[in-house]
Amino acid sequence: MNLSSAVERTLSPTLRAASVRLTRQFRTAPERLFDALLNAEKARAFLFAGRIGDASSDIDARVGGGFRIVRQWDGEDVEYSGQYLEIDRPHRLVFSLFVEKYALRDDRVIVELAPVAGQSLLVLTHELSLPNPAERSRIQREWARVLDRLAALLVSARH
Repeated sequence: MNLSSAVERTLSPTLRAASVRLTRQFRTAPERLFDALLNAEKARAFLFAGRIGDASSDIDARVGGGFRIVRQWDGEDVEYSGQYLEIDRPHRLVFSLFVEKYALRDDRVIVELAPVAGQSLLVLTHELSLPNPAERSRIQREWARVLDRLAALLVSARH
């Protein structure tokens, strides 16, 4: 049995039907990865980044605190906001997610981290409030891009 598969199963053993889940291994310590998730400057570089325009971000990284990230997308501002529901550094981050443009209400995102062979295993679960197969597919692709940008950011920061 693969060690990262065993760790992934212990992190999030159940997955609701209306959820999207991604797993990614990062070549960095869980603490460094976790801190990047809550850093406004870094978030601007990888979270919800659009193909066109710049993003702005504001993060109040505490339970009950929130975040607001605005990006330009095809000439209009798209705002992503939410509240931090759980912060357990460097293991687990849970937050609500609201995107007015896409009417995603009451979504919840769970990010779980575990050390694996000197690296980090990240399991991201996006619990959807409105199950829709097309929406699930789009969200899966968007989170995959976010994790790709995060990996690139962490690699470039090491050099």
